[in-house]
Amino acid sequence: MFEGGEDRLTPIERIETAQAGGRSALTEAEAKRFLAAYDVPVVAEQIAKDAKHAAEHAAAMGFPVVLKGLGAKLTHKTERGLVRLNLKDEADVAAAASEITVAAGSDLEGFLVQPMLSGKREFVAGMIRDERFGPVIMFGLGGVYTEALRDVTFRIAPFEAAEARRMPDELKAAALLGHFRGEAAVDRDQIVRVLTGLSRLALAHPEVAEVDINPLLTGPDGRVRAVDALVVLGGSALPDRPQRDLSFLDTMLAPRSIALIGARRSNSGGWQNLMRVIVGLGYTGKLYPINPRAEEIEGLPSYPSLRELPEPVDLVIVAVAAPMVPAALEECIATGNRNVHIFAAGFKETGEEEGLRLQGEIEEIAIRGGLNVMGPNCMGLYNPALRLATWRSAPTKSGDVAFVSQSGGHAGDLAALAERSGIYLSKAISYGNALTLDSTDFLEYLKHDEQTRIICLYLEGVRDGRHLLREIADINPRKPVIVMKGGLTESGARAVASHTGSLAGGPHLWEAVFRQTGAVRVDSLEEMTDVVLAFRNLGEPAGRRVAVIGTGGGIGVWAADVIARAGLELPLLSEKTQAEFRAFIPEAGNILRNPVDAGIAFADFGLLERALRSISADPLIDAIVITIHVDWTYNFDEGRHIDRLAHYLAGPAREHTSGKPYLVSWQRYRTLPGIVEAASRLYQTLIAGGVPLYEGLPRAASALSKVVTYHEFQRGFPPG
Repeated sequence: MFEGGEDRLTPIERIETAQAGGRSALTEAEAKRFLAAYDVPVVAEQIAKDAKHAAEHAAAMGFPVVLKGLGAKLTHKTERGLVRLNLKDEADVAAAASEITVAAGSDLEGFLVQPMLSGKREFVAGMIRDERFGPVIMFGLGGVYTEALRDVTFRIAPFEAAEARRMPDELKAAALLGHFRGEAAVDRDQIVRVLTGLSRLALAHPEVAEVDINPLLTGPDGRVRAVDALVVLGGSALPDRPQRDLSFLDTMLAPRSIALIGARRSNSGGWQNLMRVIVGLGYTGKLYPINPRAEEIEGLPSYPSLRELPEPVDLVIVAVAAPMVPAALEECIATGNRNVHIFAAGFKETGEEEGLRLQGEIEEIAIRGGLNVMGPNCMGLYNPALRLATWRSAPTKSGDVAFVSQSGGHAGDLAALAERSGIYLSKAISYGNALTLDSTDFLEYLKHDEQTRIICLYLEGVRDGRHLLREIADINPRKPVIVMKGGLTESGARAVASHTGSLAGGPHLWEAVFRQTGAVRVDSLEEMTDVVLAFRNLGEPAGRRVAVIGTGGGIGVWAADVIARAGLELPLLSEKTQAEFRAFIPEAGNILRNPVDAGIAFADFGLLERALRSISADPLIDAIVITIHVDWTYNFDEGRHIDRLAHYLAGPAREHTSGKPYLVSWQRYRTLPGIVEAASRLYQTLIAGGVPLYEGLPRAASALSKVVTYHEFQRGFPPG
């Protein structure tokens, strides 16, 4: 709490007083009193109206002291030379006051006198309001290093003490929180109270735009105090998202009838003839082409407009040029067709004035008419159970993985990548410019979709970050949510007064989303496929202790490095397991500790079975990675041995691993036709057998680590 001076005003009265005076910020003294009401420990200090009173306060306080210029406009005192440290007597105070007076000019309203506190560690804490996520709380390395090193972590408010307690350990300089150069460990309970206090402050006072506490000084006793503080006014709360009835998504995403405005005749040009694609895939519902200049398209009767259809449809696809889209939407409204996919592009994504104008026009029409719109500028809906897609190469087999993507191209690419790994989608939803429907709407639907076990997201922007965070947090315990976020390198420039604001860019905010929700972050569609493959086939690993068994001396040190970089552990096998190994595998030419280099076991399945049984029975091991060097293994019986190995790992091996999950990684360097074909058969057999298979140990380790981290989060451990 506040350690000096009398504080008669409530927090809201203090803000109202500043606002009545036309001020955009509290003074430093006001800011500290305001923060003290929210459990922020602040330094003892006195306000002096002039140099004489400053010297008197300093003498009463005891030297050495700190003298600062005080005023509503003095938000960056260090930069303006308004701070003097380690003043040892009244003469020092008088001289410092004179210098500060000159530097501050007419902005000076008085002085702030503080004791000169000691401490080798400085931290920063603060709050900023993001236009998508609302209030965001920051903690990091403070003092002069704040912006230079940018060693900070964020959380989106509100959050509780458990979440706050994780934040300090996320810093690269987390070791500074322990015992340091003769000083006690930082009082973590105080840090937690500061961060949760800022969270409460942000919700209680939407009129506060920014808070910056820098430094949050740690004394030799480990106690922290706010030595400097800034509170900027002019904030506002994000509007609450209104409750929406999303029941229409049941028909929109599983349409029994579709009208295609802009259907082309079979002989028309262009890169994409949607009618031909939809008909060619064998869409199981009713399909109505709309084209006033055609009587028949792809063997189906064509209609001049929606008005001539025999019935309203579940989904209207608009595939006309952008300037014609407004008229098409008006027709949807007039005919009672509310579910619309705007395939057309040429709107705000162009960045051009006409595109922005058109987007505004169709948004007004859609809202006025109560339309539910996917798009514009997107591939729309892929539902393989209905044999519905908007691209030719879409797989027609249905699975249990859904993909919600801002990019239509990514939807098609993931479907293709997934199919190669034996994974099929339940649905893919591309929503483009998100006119009325965005990722959160489709997440709400997929949360209850019985066909979907795993949800993948590709995001570029988000309209309502707080809603997205809540939805992911709600879904993730039931269905893993795997997120690929585009645009993380663009933090965006903003004019801010605080360190917190200057550091609160896109990457930090999205890292907070991942940490708070437990969503699985991936950086590519390939990695997304890898992680889905692991989720679908591994079950729940008990922990992150891994045994690696393979061939080749290089597997030792290198494998240990790979496992460590992935955030997994590579413990030595127990003495019992090593003894069992020595009983049937000669130590000459083999390494039997972990990683296990046991080429002889891969030549003899009897030995491999015993090895797997021993490893899986080891209480120090949670999961197994089996590495196969295809070139080396091919030497046994010209590839036929690889086939036998593949069938063993896809079947009988499960009985020999005591239910512990195992993955397989493989590498091949030679391109001889026989080796290439053997590697292909290995891949196909293991994928068909439900064994996660990866080209290279790094990919296998990374996928396993992300699955382990997900389950740890669900069990209450902090994300790794």
